[in-house]
Amino acid sequence: MRRRLTLALATLPALTALPASAQFWEYGAWRVYVETQETTEHTSHTCSAVTGGDGLPSLSLTVHDLDAGPPTDYPAPTLYENASRGQNTQIQNGQAVAFVFDPQAALYGIANGYLDTEGFARAEVAPRWQDTVNMLLWMKAGQSIDIWTVQPYAAGTQVLQVSLAGFTAAYGKMMDECGFSIQIAAPTH
Repeated sequence: MRRRLTLALATLPALTALPASAQFWEYGAWRVYVETQETTEHTSHTCSAVTGGDGLPSLSLTVHDLDAGPPTDYPAPTLYENASRGQNTQIQNGQAVAFVFDPQAALYGIANGYLDTEGFARAEVAPRWQDTVNMLLWMKAGQSIDIWTVQPYAAGTQVLQVSLAGFTAAYGKMMDECGFSIQIAAPTH
């Protein structure tokens, strides 16, 4: 059997990518995932910090060690919402969403809603690109984020409440594993 498998693999075209491997850690309410992908040219890593999920929307950040990193480019915290087949997401395409930090500050983003290739409704929203660094600083300093839809003439609907317990450690681990500085430079205006 082993000889047949070896022969079958030898007759396949050369693979450019080998199977990925992954590691994960938990820090408070946050989980860090590091996926390693090996190709014939190089080894790369995708590092993510995630909270939420398990049937609720999730908030996550992702970096790739082959991309530009801080201080040029920081990972944008992004809210992801998935709906069951035939159902809509709570957040609609083009809708404004507020990220409210310990009721002291709020940053906003516009949702990208779409149907995936299998027909499931998806929505994702990140802060405006110029607010990414401020959001990361608020996340390191805060206790929680309340994420709300923004309605023009009515109260919005809460989409998710996120604990920031463990965020600083998760961010540090994610950035360190992908070879980037954990420092977040305060924006200059």
